[in-house]
Amino acid sequence: MGKFYWDTFKRKSGKQYYAIECPDGSILEHDNLGNPISWLRSEARFKSDLAEGEVKFEQRKDGWSIFFKQRLPEGKKPRSILSDSGTTSDGNTAQLDFFSSILFSNPKPVELVSEVISYPSDNSLVLDYFAGSGTTGHAVINLNRTDDGCRKYVLTEMGYHFDTVLKVRLAKVIYSEAWRDGKPVARNTGISHCFKYIRLESYEDTLNNLRLASDPIRQRAIDANSQLKQDYMLHYMLDVETRGSQSLLNIDAFANPTAYTLEVKKPGSDESVERTVDLIETFNYLIGLRVEHTAAPQGFNAKFNRVQDAHAPQGQTTRLVLDGRLQQDDNGPWWLRKIEGWLPADPANPNNGARDKVLIVWRKLTGDLEQDNLVLDEWFKTHRINSRDFEYATIYVNGSNNLPNLKKAEDRWKVRLIEEEFMQRMWDVEG
Repeated sequence: MGKFYWDTFKRKSGKQYYAIECPDGSILEHDNLGNPISWLRSEARFKSDLAEGEVKFEQRKDGWSIFFKQRLPEGKKPRSILSDSGTTSDGNTAQLDFFSSILFSNPKPVELVSEVISYPSDNSLVLDYFAGSGTTGHAVINLNRTDDGCRKYVLTEMGYHFDTVLKVRLAKVIYSEAWRDGKPVARNTGISHCFKYIRLESYEDTLNNLRLASDPIRQRAIDANSQLKQDYMLHYMLDVETRGSQSLLNIDAFANPTAYTLEVKKPGSDESVERTVDLIETFNYLIGLRVEHTAAPQGFNAKFNRVQDAHAPQGQTTRLVLDGRLQQDDNGPWWLRKIEGWLPADPANPNNGARDKVLIVWRKLTGDLEQDNLVLDEWFKTHRINSRDFEYATIYVNGSNNLPNLKKAEDRWKVRLIEEEFMQRMWDVEG
């Protein structure tokens, strides 16, 4: 138990000489020059450590190497010089094992990264903002596999090799601990593991998604006057003419939160492809939501009637009501999805334990405002009845709605439009 790092079992100072059988049945007793190998610990201790999972074998280009878990006493600092924790050559060997070729230059050796991140606790969060070929993620997965740790990793990479090297490598490490020539050689070592990757919009993607209405008269005027063209570009076009472009937040497209798209350049080419933007996930990050539950989408069908209403708005004598109850139907025209979580009650002190509960309701709008809002009202009432704890501080909903009218005297929640919050978070600048 406790912190450890993998240390070499072969030591000149060991003065322990005996034969060790490797996983492939070969015997390791002499080095390449025929000299007997000196081991750090006795044969009895080696066999005991091997049985308890304290020893591992690694096959390298020059043969088998043996390592043992060197435990770190409480308060002891790591070694200042890591002289036997792998080289760039080892990093290249790992690539050959995974991909049968070198796809990324000068990779870090996984042995080195594994040793460095083994010093903190086994539930650490490891950040690597220059993830390269994914060595850090590889090291975290392997360490967790070895000591049943709960370390997590966050990797950032802008290179085109993300799709061809980094992501593929992590998937392979999860499936099998060891690979050779692109094929798994330890299928029984696969683990249960999930990673999520998020692709951020680039500057080029933003520009490529700007949309301008064609106006020949305006174009001739600005072409004839360079100063006018500059003023137009800086003070009007980017602020007014491009509003509604997908990359500058097209509010009208929020009517269907699953269908918001951008034209995205393919890596290494000028070709663009249409990609769906995850508005739901983006909004969670935008407001800093700590997500506790994401419900599966629900589809509904409904029938309506009109009834006389003495309290109807001026100019109207009837109001719309449901004919029966909402019917759950995956193919129905009304689609809703709820997200539950919390935000710090005091943003300046986010870790003081004070929380505001948040409910987010996304829906697909059909274009009939009256029907859309009636369906939302009925869904909300049902959700409220079934919930034991409805003490939300804020409820976010896309599209104009009547939810504030459903508040009871004891309710303290407030309703905010997702579109307004989205726009404010993205574009409002203080000072």
